[in-house]
Amino acid sequence: MSKAKASESAINVPKNTHNQAPAKNRKYFRSVVDLGNHWIKAYVEGYELIREPSWYARCLSNTSNKLPGHVQYLSGDRTELINTCWLIGNQAIRSGSSDLMRLVEDYTGKSSLWLEFFLGTLAHLPQINSQMNIEVTATCNDVKRHEEGIRSNAGTHKVELCGIPCTVNISFKAVLPEGIAALKSYKLDGAVTICDIGGGNTSISRFFDSESVGDVLAKDFGAEYLIDKLCHSSDLKAKIKQAPNKDIVNRSIESGIKFKKTEVGGKLPFLAYGDSDINFYKVYEFELQDFINCRLREVIKQLEQYKLAGDQILIIGGGSKLPLLGAALKAKGFLISDSGAFDNLNGLIQEVI
Repeated sequence: MSKAKASESAINVPKNTHNQAPAKNRKYFRSVVDLGNHWIKAYVEGYELIREPSWYARCLSNTSNKLPGHVQYLSGDRTELINTCWLIGNQAIRSGSSDLMRLVEDYTGKSSLWLEFFLGTLAHLPQINSQMNIEVTATCNDVKRHEEGIRSNAGTHKVELCGIPCTVNISFKAVLPEGIAALKSYKLDGAVTICDIGGGNTSISRFFDSESVGDVLAKDFGAEYLIDKLCHSSDLKAKIKQAPNKDIVNRSIESGIKFKKTEVGGKLPFLAYGDSDINFYKVYEFELQDFINCRLREVIKQLEQYKLAGDQILIIGGGSKLPLLGAALKAKGFLISDSGAFDNLNGLIQEVI
C-alpha cells in the first residue's frame, strides 16, 4: 500500500462503528494490538477499531458459543488449550463465571494470557473469515518482561470465534513499548518524555527524535488504585447504601463530571454513580487527591525534572482522562493526549497498514 493510501486508511479507521468488513474470502491481515490492564484495543486491517474491557472468564457449560468474545479452542500449537473455551469483554462480566478476572489482577497476564485475549478480541469482529493469517504489531508496557511470552503465541490456532470455525495463523512483526504510537501520532521531535497512566501500570518512556533513550520506567500501579480506593470508601458505601460495584465505578468515572444548575444559579459538579442520581463527586475528589499524593507524587516530580531539562512531556493512557487529573497535569505545562483510548494504536496504524 502506498504512503498516501496508508495515511488515508489511518484517518478513516477510528470511527468504531463496527460496520466495516473485508471480503469474506480474504485471508491475509495486518493488526496492531495494545493489551491493557483495563482495556484491550485492537485494529485488524479492513475492520473498525475494537475496544473491549479486559475481562476474562472461563465459560460455564450453559454459556452460548454465539456470544461476542466467545472462543473455543479446537486444535493448534497451544495444545494445553484444546477443548477449552472462554469469554473476553463485556459478556464475560455477565457470564456468572466464578473464574472471572480482569487483566490487571494478573502480573504476567499481558504475556501469559495474550493469546486468549487476542482471540477473544477477534471474536468481536462483525465478520469472521474461515482463515485469517494475521501479522501482528503488539505494544506492551514492559517489552523486556513480556516480549518472549507474547511471541510464543505465533503459530496456528484452529478455533471457533463466536461459534464460527476459523483457522488463525499468527505471526509477529514487532513487539514495541507503549508510547511509540503516541510519539508518532503527535509528531513530537527532539527530547520527549511520555508518561502512560494505565489501569494497572504507569510507565515513563524517553525519546530523542523518535529513538528510545534508556529503559522504560514502569510502576506497578495505575488508575486501578483509585478505583479500588473508591470501592472500599465508607463514604461511598453510605451514599449508595451497598458495596460499590467496581465496573459501575469505572464506567461512572469514564462518563466524567457534569454540572447541574443550583437553585441560586450556580453550578454543582456532579459525578453520577452509574445511572442513578447519586452524586459522589466529593468522594471522588478526596480519593483522587490520595491517588496523587500516595502514588503519582514521585512520578510527577520526575516528569517536572525532565521538563526542566528541556523535555516535552506528553501524558497518555486512560488515566490521562481521569476527571480533574488531566487539568491538574496540564497546569504543570504537560501535554495531555486528546485521544486516550487509542493512544497506543493510532500512530502505528499508518506505518503498519
